[in-house]
This record gives sequence, C-alpha cells and structure tokens, in this order.
Amino acid sequence: MIVPRGGTFVAVKSRPGRGSCRHARPSPAARGAGSCPPVAATGVTVGLGRENGVHEMKALGRRLRRGLGLGPGAPTALEPPSDGVQVSGPNIVSAGPARQLWVFSPGRRNMSTPAVADGGVHVSSGSGLYALDAATGQERWRFVTSGDRIKALAPTVADGVVYFGTGHADGLAYAMDALTGRQIWQVATGAPVTSRPAVVDGVVYLSSEQGLSALDAATGERRWVLAGNPVLGSPTVAAGVVYVHIGGSKEDKGVHALDAATGERRWRFTTGREWNEASTPAVADGSVYVTSHSSLHAVDALSGRERWAFYADHYMTSTPAVRGDRVYVGSWDHHLYAVDADIGEPYWKFPTEGAVASSPVLADGLVHFGCWDNTLYTVDAATGASHATFTAGDWVGSPTVADGVVYVGTRDGHLYALRSSAPEQSRDAAN
Repeated sequence: MIVPRGGTFVAVKSRPGRGSCRHARPSPAARGAGSCPPVAATGVTVGLGRENGVHEMKALGRRLRRGLGLGPGAPTALEPPSDGVQVSGPNIVSAGPARQLWVFSPGRRNMSTPAVADGGVHVSSGSGLYALDAATGQERWRFVTSGDRIKALAPTVADGVVYFGTGHADGLAYAMDALTGRQIWQVATGAPVTSRPAVVDGVVYLSSEQGLSALDAATGERRWVLAGNPVLGSPTVAAGVVYVHIGGSKEDKGVHALDAATGERRWRFTTGREWNEASTPAVADGSVYVTSHSSLHAVDALSGRERWAFYADHYMTSTPAVRGDRVYVGSWDHHLYAVDADIGEPYWKFPTEGAVASSPVLADGLVHFGCWDNTLYTVDAATGASHATFTAGDWVGSPTVADGVVYVGTRDGHLYALRSSAPEQSRDAAN
C-alpha cells in the first residue's frame, strides 16, 4: 500500500513578499528530460485536467515527446505502454477514515471523471456511458457508442439532461434524459470531441480536435463555431465569457477569452512556450488560473494580462481548484500545491509517490485528488496535513464530491463511492 511519506506535508512559505514568484525558471525541457522526477512508466492515466479519463494519455505522451525534441523511436519515461499491458486486480486498502460504500465495475477500462446530480452518477468507461444510483451503485441504464473503439468521454449533467461527446471521427455529441437514458438529440461537430462539455444558460460548449462548438442545449442546433485548432481541456464559462485553452498554430496557441453569445475573441494569453496539455481554465474573483508546461498562471479575466506565475519542477496537467485565497493544483513532480491566489507564492506542498495529473476537488475543508501511485488522497485544505488515503489497484483519476461522498474512477475500470469525514475544526481559511 502506498501512503504519504509519514503522513506529513511540507511547509513552504507563509505570506512572503509580493512578486518573488515571477522570476523565470528554466523549463523541464531546457534542463533536460533526465532531470525531471521519475514518472511511472506503466499504463495511462485517468482524469487529466480535461477530465476525459485515460483515453487521452497516449496523445499527451506523443505531444510531450515532440516537445522534448525526441524522435518517434526515442525512448522516454513519459511514453505509455501498448493497450496489451497487464493490470492487476482491485486490491483495495482503506486508510484513515476513508471508507468504501460501493464499487461499480462494468468490465471496461478507463473510467472517466463522474458527474453526480439528482441522486444519479453518470460516468463513461470505454465506449459506454453508465447511469448509476448514487446511494447504491446499482446500474439504471447504459448507452454504448457504435464500435468498441469509439470512446465515450466524460459527461456533464444539467437540468436533468446528460451531455457528452465521443471520439468518433465526426465528433458525435449527445443529449440523453438523465433518468431514463432516452436520447434527446445527436449532432456531429465535425471532429473528435476532446473533453467534457460545459453547459451554461441553455448552451452546450463542446471542445473538439478542430475547434469549439456552441450548441443549443434543447435542440443541439449550432449557434456558433470557432474552427481551425484543437481545444485542449474543457471550456469554462463565467459572466458571459468562455475561456478555453487552444493548441495548434503559434498564432492561436494559448488561453482565449471568447464572447459566450457570439464566439468573438476578446483576448489571448500566451506564455510563449505553451504545450498541447490538458488543463482547463479555472475562473474565480476576476482571475483566470491555467497551467502551461510546468507553470501555473493567474491572468486578469477582463484584460488577459498576467498577474503572476508559479513554477513547479515538472509538468502541470491538472485543472486548478480555487477556494478563497488559495489555488490548489497538482504536478508531475509528485506534489499537490496550495498557492496564494493573490501573489502566487506557495502555502504548502503535499508529497506523493507518483505524478499528480488529475484535478483536485474541494469540499468541507478538504482537498481530494487522485495520483499515479494508485491512491486517492484527502488532505486538509488549510494546512496540507494528511487526512485520509484510499489505495486502489491502478491509477486514480479526478474525483467528484457530492453530499459528503467521493466518487472516483480508476484506470482499470472501477468506480468507487467513498466517504471521508470532514475535519473536526472548521477551516475558514480554506472556505
């Protein structure tokens, strides 16, 4: 069983002077791939920042190879294995107050980040989308895409409807009744969908390998399209603006702020060394937080101007979580960081035994996050102290928390419902 090193955290700084985090730091590529912390060389991961499950890890590995200047035949620890890799069974061990309530195992690999609403859990695994009872884990209905190799991506639930896309060449998008599984509409976006949709004010915003589509939530009718380059991660919508991380050409690469009604671009932010990574922007209190390569950036939501940058020692592909004056983000350098939202300096960092590529989630003064060391960690959001662990038999993805229950999937195709109690004392600093 893998647990935190002694169950401890590493304190870094406490409210240091402003601006010290802006100094440039060489990228992992500039320092050489060999200088990066070791990364598990087996398998592909669940729940990257774009929250699609493990389907995208191979593509991410190929992009990282290109960024490091490695030829197609060059070996690298970042390269995932073939589909035929053998994986051990569940072998679940509970540590601390974390307790398994139920487990769902459909017999397919690569469980996505689940969506929980109205007493139901919706999750994709392989080519199937599954609806479960949140209390018991009992299957309510399932939908299987055409062909075993057509992947169903992580869903979003809004107003009793499940929205999701697939890796089909035509980029099929679906709206399904969350309770019955009845198909409401199906449309083609024109390219494989790359992430879970965002649904806001009757509009579905859907990323694909060739752009971003805005669809009417009731009918699937296309409202506008931003075409040409792949959208990386899910779009984030706030105050009438869509924030997306776009890859592709040098001229377009970066974080874009788009008018939610028309798709017209308001601004673009780039660090000059963007990678085709998987982070989804997080928006809070007038700032946009997004990862790029091995850095976390805070950008003014109105102007697109950088406020600060924080650098880790390896890639950052998790979506930041923001609460109060702190931003929580994972890194491939085997740490989860709590960073000051105002000045970009770290409060604390929590060590693990594997890359933290999945996205953290906050609830009741706790931070829950999955790791490549097969463990779901729960730490105190204010102090970074270890609160609980739950170790599975394979890599653990991005969790979802609802009504005090943590739902999380693993690479070997299991979805777990877990309960972890809140801290005894309130953590006002993290709320």
